[in-house]
Amino acid sequence: MLGLALHTSSPALGLALSDFEQITRAQTWNFGRDLSMHLHTTLMDFIHPYAWGDLSFLAVARGPGGFTGTRIGVVTARTLAQQLNIPLFGISSLAALAQSVVDQTPDLDLTNAPAIAVDLKAQREMRFTAIYQPTPTGLKTLQAEHVVSPAAWEQTLAEFPGPIQAVTATDNLAPTVAQVLTLAYQDWQAGHRPHWAEAVPYYGQHPVAS
Repeated sequence: MLGLALHTSSPALGLALSDFEQITRAQTWNFGRDLSMHLHTTLMDFIHPYAWGDLSFLAVARGPGGFTGTRIGVVTARTLAQQLNIPLFGISSLAALAQSVVDQTPDLDLTNAPAIAVDLKAQREMRFTAIYQPTPTGLKTLQAEHVVSPAAWEQTLAEFPGPIQAVTATDNLAPTVAQVLTLAYQDWQAGHRPHWAEAVPYYGQHPVAS
């Protein structure tokens, strides 16, 4: 059993690999605009001493985030999953951030945890937003990703019917690649085996203003 996750929705590259028993490693690289030049070589070096055929599934951050980086990561993951004939889990960048909050709070009571509201800067003074509920079996999506104005987001938080923790993402999402892998493994354990074609980028906005 071996899973590999990619996160390219911000300027840095994040990779994570785990057998979910003894071996887990994650690393980030700040390639910036040179991501496409280094991605494949970095992937091959990172999975060593394993071979591509050892992978049971792949996971990729499908956005939101940077348009070009997200596209590169999703296309690469889809190509690999198709060639290897293995499942590919497309994981929200916002869900991965919410999961990182859970992971950083070891004493969190998952039977009575507050919801986690995540927002990320979008173009044209808007925000990518989502709300998740931590549970003993994983994150439950209360509000899927969508783009709103800061004022509308503040209103959503103010009117939320229950305790809620607000988290604003930084520009560096790559360190949450470990959580991309965690969320994919939760889905794997639940019996999901998504086809590679199901993983599509979430951009939320057109990259060019009209």
